[in-house]
Amino acid sequence: MNGTAETSSRQLRIALVCPFSAGPARGNITTVQRIAEHLQFAGCRVTTLNLDTTDVESRTSALELARPQLLHAFHAYHAGPAARLASRSLQIPYMITITGSDLFDSNVCDASETKLAIADADAVTCFDELVARRVSKIYPKITGRLSVIPQGVAPLPLNEPFPRAEGEFLILLPAALRPVKGVTDAIEALTPLAAEFPALRLLVAGGALDRDYADRVHEMSEATPWVKLLGDVPHQRMGALFAAADLVLNSSIFEGGMANALLEAMAMGKPVLASDVLGNRSLVRHGETGWLYSSDDELKNLVRLMLANHDIGAAIAAAGRNYVQRYCSPRAEAESYAAVYRQLIG
Repeated sequence: MNGTAETSSRQLRIALVCPFSAGPARGNITTVQRIAEHLQFAGCRVTTLNLDTTDVESRTSALELARPQLLHAFHAYHAGPAARLASRSLQIPYMITITGSDLFDSNVCDASETKLAIADADAVTCFDELVARRVSKIYPKITGRLSVIPQGVAPLPLNEPFPRAEGEFLILLPAALRPVKGVTDAIEALTPLAAEFPALRLLVAGGALDRDYADRVHEMSEATPWVKLLGDVPHQRMGALFAAADLVLNSSIFEGGMANALLEAMAMGKPVLASDVLGNRSLVRHGETGWLYSSDDELKNLVRLMLANHDIGAAIAAAGRNYVQRYCSPRAEAESYAAVYRQLIG
């Protein structure tokens, strides 16, 4: 748990309920940290409740000390129920931001805890209009409480450069090792291309969230020397990886909105290639700000295109960077959340 110092008695007092804060890097962790940092500039005093490293007693004590006016949960299943219970105890409103598996994983989406948390929430937000339509279809009764707040992206530091050999073509796949990230599918699809282009390298940056799946990825990498597993990379070191990459890949089976890794890659002027799923379509405009693929053949052909003509990648990268600079401001993101807070707090 952490908080920012109060600079004004008129600040909104907000508690962010974060399901994960420790272990392998996740998009939820990056999102909550970014929003917490920028909310202070939007007139908010923030307390972050990390559900994975605290117990109910310590969270209750933190809430009593912080006296929040509103609870904001990130992930309907993993954080929504805790926010709902705390809101009833403190008699304050709570809201939920849909982040991914709470919408696309049927085991999570259909859980009674998820449905109850969303049904009772005073507001629900998601990252994109396309995702909002799906939310409205699954939970039609919340339509009047639903709003879209696009994700922001903060610049990453460039620390010690990542070493690379001259002539290599580096594809970076930032993904925790779990089935939804499609890492094994990407390796299988690119294997014929690696035989055709010996300079091709795939760097996978992410820790193990599913042990059985991680074991499969490790077995595949041992049989494919052009694949290198970097393990869990601290977020502050990801800037050097993005800087070294020729192409950033997202092979997810589903995404709940704008993937942080794609946002960060585009902000750093790197071309992106992503699976053609709902969340990725909210950020990547095919052939304009990046590329989308729907099959192994499309993935191979688009990478082959990049290998044959680096200028194409440079043009796409420039367009992607311009897009996120214009539409993905973290300050604007925080201001939008603060506006929802003020409306709910009254």
